[in-house]
Amino acid sequence: MLTELYGEVGLVANHGKKKESNIIREAFQASHKVVTAWSKDKLIGAGRMLTDGICYGSIFDVGVLPSFQKQGIGKGIITEILKGNEHLCIHLTSTFGNEQFYKNLGFARHKTAMAKYPYATEYLE
Repeated sequence: MLTELYGEVGLVANHGKKKESNIIREAFQASHKVVTAWSKDKLIGAGRMLTDGICYGSIFDVGVLPSFQKQGIGKGIITEILKGNEHLCIHLTSTFGNEQFYKNLGFARHKTAMAKYPYATEYLE
């Protein structure tokens, strides 16, 4: 089900578009916290957090099927991921066009954020 969701919305470091089920499963199993959203028996959204549990956490792969967007589902996923983790410095990378969504949830731009990817991406300068 995660493969179908991320096949449509992308994410999981492009493994969603490639429909690489094993890699997606392993990434989610290695996560500290996974939150999913359902409509009856259909997975419509998900997100995950990696953390040391003490200082830092990173949120990844928050995705909602396009037909279910703008209904508060993404906000609910983020809210649930953050529960119990309010003491952490939380980092995330927004997909293009969704920056305001995260600002509305209390996130701010980080002045010195850096990243290193093992492949070419439009997210890096």
